[in-house]
Amino acid sequence: MTPAAPESIPDGPHAPLTCTTTEGPDGPVIALTGDLDYETAPDLLASATALGAPAGTTLTLDLSGVRFFDSGGINVLLRARSALGDQGIELAVRRLSPVVERIFRITGLDTVFVPDAPTASGSGEDPAAG
Repeated sequence: MTPAAPESIPDGPHAPLTCTTTEGPDGPVIALTGDLDYETAPDLLASATALGAPAGTTLTLDLSGVRFFDSGGINVLLRARSALGDQGIELAVRRLSPVVERIFRITGLDTVFVPDAPTASGSGEDPAAG
């Protein structure tokens, strides 16, 4: 009998990362969908630094659609935070998927980025949206 795979490892092929940008109350919001890993990290870094947000704003990453998150994802968040900080832009995270929330807790990244509450259902839907 083969043991069940852990929930944090997705079944099936690698999911490309999709970055969708909208305007939020404090600055741009990038909603991520797919896998945030070594292969896709450069896409996020390019998207985040190319926005041209003005100094004094906050760039928020909505991580509710991230289905896989590894050390490449951790690295790119820290690199983006540094690069944006050099431009006077704060990087914030919100709506962590269960996979991302677990990695944040395990690595202590939740003390560097103080996210809001994780999505309870893991569906990516905003429970406050009604």
